[in-house]
Parts: sequence; structure tokens; C-alpha cells
Amino acid sequence: MNKLTTLLLSALLAAALFLSAGCQRKELLDPHDHYNLIIKANFDSLALTQLLSHKSDGYTQPGEPRSTKYIIFEKTTQRVAYKGSFKGLQGGVYLQEGIYDLLLYTSDFNELDANFYRGMDKKETAETHTRQSAMPEGVSRSDVTEMYIVEPDPTFSVLQEEIVVLEGQEDQLLEVEFVQKSFKYYLTIKAKGLQNIHSAKMHISGMYTTAYLTHEEHRTNEAGTQTVEMDITRYDYNDVLGEGEIYGEFWSFGPNLREDISNSITLYFVNGDVITIKLQDLSPQIKTLTKGGEIIVTEKLEIKGPPGGFQPGVGDWNDTNVDLEL
Repeated sequence: MNKLTTLLLSALLAAALFLSAGCQRKELLDPHDHYNLIIKANFDSLALTQLLSHKSDGYTQPGEPRSTKYIIFEKTTQRVAYKGSFKGLQGGVYLQEGIYDLLLYTSDFNELDANFYRGMDKKETAETHTRQSAMPEGVSRSDVTEMYIVEPDPTFSVLQEEIVVLEGQEDQLLEVEFVQKSFKYYLTIKAKGLQNIHSAKMHISGMYTTAYLTHEEHRTNEAGTQTVEMDITRYDYNDVLGEGEIYGEFWSFGPNLREDISNSITLYFVNGDVITIKLQDLSPQIKTLTKGGEIIVTEKLEIKGPPGGFQPGVGDWNDTNVDLEL
């Protein structure tokens, strides 16, 4: 009987130890099964307006970002404590007790994200840019690096400082408002001579090449030239002058505000050959559009050049009579 009692006691003790270990293990896993900070980002009215298209024919709105990324810095040391992403504009994280600074950012609107990021280990250096390539030799000035840049996607970020997380806190909601870092620009140009034009592109120079995510500064010693695909609308296909409009829409980090950097616009029309037309200086106007908007072009273009392209026709044929058997 004593042996049986001893065995039962041993079994009960082992079970208790097992359950105790299981409870302790569950307690360790708890933080990973729930969130103590819910982050929700919002767009302001300007951002919502610019995310919608200005043209309804063929232009679609980007809508909500597919994902939002976050970097959480420990307040005292400013070291990166957590980083990750969540779907859409809202997600949860679990943080240990402490005080933190939060950087939230996104450019994930399109199938391929055009934006790259660098300097993300520090708040002050966190920066976004797109692909860049050097201008041909002889274009750069001594104090300004000029380059071709790819159009950025809609880009938003926000820095929220001194977030206090307490032990045992559950589902604290933190709502933040995104700050725009790239902006939508659009322009319409009236033109005639479009009857033989197959396609059109635009170069706009003197734009910012990057944007910092936590402050409003830019790299003023860099100037970027962006390429914009233009849409051609003809008023009347039977009009021998080929009158119509050329429309362009693009996102940018904004115009470089240095007065010695020109924001020039050059158009390239393709009709077999390439016809180049540079618009009158619009720098003063463009430099006022720091948050996007319409570039007003009052100049009316007349495109002159060879017809170009493949011109089918009928030459002189020698008559040949062929007898057909019926």
C-alpha cells in the first residue's frame, strides 16, 4: 500500500510539474498572441485628393496602400527596438514596457514599388529615393549633382514621439496622420500638328531627388530630371492641322527651391523621327507648387517636322493581263 501511495504521489507530482511548466510556457507565449499597441494611420484631405485621379478616362486611383512599415526606436538610446510591417493602414504590435519613438511609412500602392529607403537606423537620416542615373558629362555644375530619376510612388510617413507603454497595458490605440512626401502634378498643353505624332514624352528638370521621412529638409545640392509619358487627345481626326491636347500626370518629391536651379520642361514627339520642343521658362510658377497641383501652360505649340513613320502608298505598276480559265 505504501508503494502504491508513493507511486501515486510521484505521478501527481510529475503531473503538477508538467502543468506548471506548461503554464509558465503559456505565460511566455502570451505577448506573441496579442497586441498591446494598435497603430492606425490616416490621410489628410490633401493626400486623399491627390490619391484620386484628375482624369477619369483611363486613370485609376491608387487606393489604400497594400502594406505599411514601422520602425520603433527606444527613446533613451535611440536604437531600433522593433521593426516590421502590417497590411493596409492599421496593425498591432507588442512592446515591452518603456518609452518609444515610432516611424511609420509607406509607398506600397503599385504592383512594383518604385521607392528605395536608406539611413533607416536613425530617425534623422531616414530617407526615400528612386532609381538614379548620372547626367551626361558636362551637364553637372560644381555644387549641384544633376541626375535622371524615376518617378516615385505616392509616399507618406509620420514620426510619433514619446509613446509610453506600461506593463499589463492592453490594446492601446494610437492614431496618427500621415505626412505627404511625394505629390501629384499634372498639366495640359494645347497643340496643333499632331496628325502624324505617334507618342509624346516630357522631361521636367530641377526636381528634388529624395525626401527625408522625419523632417522637411531635402538634398538641395541635387537636382533630378523626371520622364513623364504624355497622352495625346485630338479634337478632330479629319483636321489637317491635327489640333488637340497633350496631358501629363506624375508624382514627384517636389521642385528644388534653389533659384539657380531651373525647372524646365522639354517635350519629345515621335513620328518616326523625334521632334524636340522646349517650353518657355515656368520655374517661378513650378517653385510655388511645393505640394503638387496643376502646372498652367498658356503656350500653344505648333509641331512642325517631317511626316515620318511608315507611309504606305501605291507606286507605278506595269499592267499585266492574265487569262483565267472558266
